[in-house]
This record gives sequence, C-alpha cells and structure tokens, in this order.
Amino acid sequence: MARQDDLKRSPLFQNVPQEALLEASQVTTERHFRAGQAILEQDAEGEALHLITRGVVRVSRVSLGSRERVMGDVYAPAVVGETAVLGGGERSATVRALSDVTTLMLYRTHFQQILRRYPDVLWNLSAMLVQRVTFLNDELIAFGLNTEAALSHVFTNLYQQRVRAGVPNPEVLPLSTQDIMARISSSRETVSRVMRRLQQAGLVKSNGQQVILLDVDGLLGITLEEAEQAE
Repeated sequence: MARQDDLKRSPLFQNVPQEALLEASQVTTERHFRAGQAILEQDAEGEALHLITRGVVRVSRVSLGSRERVMGDVYAPAVVGETAVLGGGERSATVRALSDVTTLMLYRTHFQQILRRYPDVLWNLSAMLVQRVTFLNDELIAFGLNTEAALSHVFTNLYQQRVRAGVPNPEVLPLSTQDIMARISSSRETVSRVMRRLQQAGLVKSNGQQVILLDVDGLLGITLEEAEQAE
C-alpha cells in the first residue's frame, strides 16, 4: 500500500480509479539517489519518466555555447522526464538530486498502456503540461522585462513550490549568488546590483548563500508593474 499511497500523491495520479493505482504500483520501479547524483542526463535516450516521491531535484540545461542554465528546482511530489517519453526523443535537460531523492520509475511501454486504459491519467498529464506552458510563458515575460523582474519571478516561484511541498521556512531560499547567476544568465555584477536594490527596498535579505524573502507580495508586484509599464 505504501507505493500506492506515493502514487496517489503524485500529480499524475490524482483522483484516478484504484485500478490505475494498482496497475501503476505493479509496473513502477523504486529508485534511490543521493544528493549530487544525476537522475536524468541531457541528450540521453528517454525511455522512462520518474515520479519524485521524496526529496528535491535541480533541472539544468547546457546550451549550444556550452553554457549551463539552471531551469529550476522541483520538489516532491512531482514528475520529471515525461516529455522525452512522450516524444520518443532525447532528454532536453539534466535532472540532478539536491537532497536524497526517491522516485518511482515508469517505462514508456507501461506508461502508454496506463494512458490508454485510464483517461483520468491522461487528463492529469494534460493539466501538468498546460501548467508547464503557462509557467514558461510567465518566465519569458519576466525575463524579457529586466533583471529585477526576472529575479522576482525566480524567487516567488521557488517560494510557492516550497510552500506547496510543505518545506519548513519556505521563505528561506537556498540560493547562492552563483545559483542566481546560473538561473537568469546574468553576470555577478548585475546580480549584485539588483540584489542591493531589492534589499534596500526591504523585499529580500541575502548573505551570499541564501536569500530570505521579506515581502513576497512586494516581489510579485514588481513583475506585474513592469509588465503593465511594458504594455
């Protein structure tokens, strides 16, 4: 039953028939990863997806210029690797464990069978993909405005993920200056300058290794105000 309980908490298996949970529990393989281990590798063949049941992972992508950009952190319960499984292609990003992580690995053939038999799972998958597209659209808008809006988007999104995952002290973000640089593809000088402005405005506090959000609503307002000014 423990595995079925883990599946029930996954966004992919929300409110599905018990039969779907039972079938999935029989064809998934539990995997364990230590902090720092790669779960998925960019450009590798995508034969299986992973349902993250415990822990947090970091998603990153290396561009054509060999520059790595951190796409974000993902907290359990979540799903990674589904796009390559659906498209039958290579992984578009690397997923690495930030903490000890437990996943349930589901191979393409079994995933296809489940999708055919249980439309509710397909519906959940569609909802997940819509959320991804919406997030990417919001990110493109924020990153296209200025560095301040981009940082506000990164901070508030990570905060909201931590709240949903039930992480203690969700306002304390484990982001170093180097982490921030990798997320928004900006220089240390630019990040430091914008962080000073945010701190002077009383929105955040940082010691170079973590960022403490003091005014989440104020950060959310930055992106909205910038977007309105750009219209």
